Amino acid sequence: MKLLKISLVSLFVFCSLLLGSTLHAATYTMENGKAVVLADVNVYEAKIVSQKGNEINISFNIDNGQGVQSGIKYGVSLIKGTGGNQFTVDEMIYPEVLSLSLNSTITKNVKYTAPLSVSGEYTLLVTIKNENGMPMGMAIAGKITLTSNVKSIEILPETCSLSVVGEKNSSKYTLVQGVDIEKTENLKLTCSAKNPSSSVVSVTPFYETFLRNVYGEMVSQTGGDVNPISFKALEKKTISLILPKALKSQSYDIKVELKSGAVVSNTIKVHYVLRGASATIQNFSLNKDYYSKNDTANMSFVWYTSADSFPNSRLGLSTLPVITLKASITDDKKQECISPINKVIEDSSKDGKMDLTSTIIANCNNPQATIMLLDDKGNILDQKLLSFETKKDNTAKTSPTSSSKIILIIFGVLVVAGLAFYFINLKRKENETINQ
Repeated sequence: MKLLKISLVSLFVFCSLLLGSTLHAATYTMENGKAVVLADVNVYEAKIVSQKGNEINISFNIDNGQGVQSGIKYGVSLIKGTGGNQFTVDEMIYPEVLSLSLNSTITKNVKYTAPLSVSGEYTLLVTIKNENGMPMGMAIAGKITLTSNVKSIEILPETCSLSVVGEKNSSKYTLVQGVDIEKTENLKLTCSAKNPSSSVVSVTPFYETFLRNVYGEMVSQTGGDVNPISFKALEKKTISLILPKALKSQSYDIKVELKSGAVVSNTIKVHYVLRGASATIQNFSLNKDYYSKNDTANMSFVWYTSADSFPNSRLGLSTLPVITLKASITDDKKQECISPINKVIEDSSKDGKMDLTSTIIANCNNPQATIMLLDDKGNILDQKLLSFETKKDNTAKTSPTSSSKIILIIFGVLVVAGLAFYFINLKRKENETINQ
């Protein structure tokens, strides 16, 4: 069974907008009918510091209450509408990747540039996820009013839908449901778009594809309509685009924009699944960011089976063979901290959480974890390299013997100084007595 966020993102955003405050929710999975916490990363005290036109400065805090987390990213979304009638007009994901120690808090100050082509009132939302898109926290930074000073084509996201080219029943799919397609099939995006200017505008479609979600790695793509589209003055019309596809079975996000020279439309985000056997390392955390020799490393590992194995998929799930998990931890000098783990997952239909333990074989500063999932032929289904930053240099601690020596020397100096002071005082008093 797929991992579940107790508060679904849509409900989470709705409640946030309704309450006008920060909402915190740990990330959970279900094991034997019980909720098990996977991560406790939250964002709070989000606020708009300043705004100048479409340039907005935002500050917020991120805290981590469980385990040592790596691969954490943050983003800002521009939300239009309220309640159940809200949608994302624009989204900016920042490139920084964070490593969070247990019970740590960091403060971020970022600049968000809203599209020049949008006008009206909007809500700014700060979101924290890992690189695989696992939601960890979100908070409203505030509301802003934007006034467009550049007239470019605007895609109306509330009008957009997806269809599979050649599908007999001509079903329509939403942009977020993750419709699954074969490698031989193509997705078509249909939206209304408008030209607010009083002149003819010609635009060219532009695409970017990201592994699993826009927080993930940008990957290669093939195909996609790139023919120019012309809009008459003040024209509003329906456009249809055949979208590009990634090359490997997995789930993806595509960002779609219309460009006219340096002027760019707002962005439309499409989520879809390319069918076939796949697996995903969803999260991996450690219990510490530094280990001494003979410590026990407690590792929390979360994985997903094939991306097309979800309820009501178009064509059913792809069967996975026996999967092997390989994991290793090295320090910042590439020295092994544990004996490599090689574990067979025989029932690949049951994804979820695994707890791994291993004895540390050498002092381990700034741990680097490498995790791989391989099929029965040794093909890599997914792999991650995660860096965990040691917040305090434990290797620089003074040894007990050295500390004792230093303490004895200091004590000796103080004793000598005290005795010297005592005898000087005593001599002074004797001289005073003689003089009397």
